[in-house]
Amino acid sequence: MKRFIVWFSCLLASVLHAEPIWFGASTAQRVLYINSTLDMSSFRPLLERFVARYPDIRIGYVDVNTLELYYLTVSESAQPSASLVISSAMDLQLKLVNDGFTQPYRSDETERLPSNAKWRSEVFAFSYEPVVMMVNKKAFANIDMPQDRQALLSYIRQNDEDVSGRMGTYDIRKSGVGYLLASQDARQADATWGRMLEAFGSHGVKTYCCSSDIIDDVASGKLVVGYNLLGSYAAQRAANDSNIEMIIPKDYTLMLMRTAVIPKHAPNALDAGLFIDFLLSDEGQSLMTSEELLYPIRASEYEPHFAMPIGPTRTIRTVDLDQQLLVGRDLVKQRRFIKNWELALELSSDD
Repeated sequence: MKRFIVWFSCLLASVLHAEPIWFGASTAQRVLYINSTLDMSSFRPLLERFVARYPDIRIGYVDVNTLELYYLTVSESAQPSASLVISSAMDLQLKLVNDGFTQPYRSDETERLPSNAKWRSEVFAFSYEPVVMMVNKKAFANIDMPQDRQALLSYIRQNDEDVSGRMGTYDIRKSGVGYLLASQDARQADATWGRMLEAFGSHGVKTYCCSSDIIDDVASGKLVVGYNLLGSYAAQRAANDSNIEMIIPKDYTLMLMRTAVIPKHAPNALDAGLFIDFLLSDEGQSLMTSEELLYPIRASEYEPHFAMPIGPTRTIRTVDLDQQLLVGRDLVKQRRFIKNWELALELSSDD
């Protein structure tokens, strides 16, 4: 734990001094700072379109890990550096709202959102994020790729030497969205989740902060399987790398939402709201699909999409924005869950 605290303190310090990526003219009259967990590959076209539409606004964009983002927002609550906070860690976003660190925003676009995609008029979902697996094709040249969790467990049991030290997933101590996914897996299929953890632990699973790092190692062959990855990133990489394949689990597919909140003392709340409206607009939602960036929040249930071929036979389990998400972030329950996760994966608290 001490090693983690030192690591996290250093990481948070680096975020506080991170140089933003700039969009828009340097002569723009207004500046909107955004702290976000979205990779630039999935967000750049949206940022570029926004500043083209609103040339009087310049955006300073900082890419931050989900857990870092939460603590950064809390630590800066009296004087935020950013006016908009975007994250896939839905539970941490709700906690910011519940603990009084955000402010409400209402517009025609937010009113169009379904009730399960907003909360207290302070947190707004603008896209879905399917949760997937990824495999290195060479490792499955002569065998079937696992299409669900039971098949993955069977593959692990039958290929001990091939998978030992070559599976990857989130480190739930360092990743906010990783913790959310693990807690949701435990809720959706407790028995399967327990067996999965046991298999991961006995085969030396590698843990990571971010989907992109896991995907990199699957692509290189360092890993044969990546578990619980964000689908938009996985789909983009799989489309451009013949070494990897994205698998949408057939037993059930978790569907997260990417959300935005405006800090309570945001220096430019007006333009933060304008950016939320752009993300929710027909133009913003359409751009997410046409540029193969994200899965829009208002997508049709049967609409084909690069990151998620949805149909009536697929079991989708959407994680809604509701009070239940806060239960998993109760400090005592959170510590217990992480401790059990460490024990199952045969990790020490200092790892």
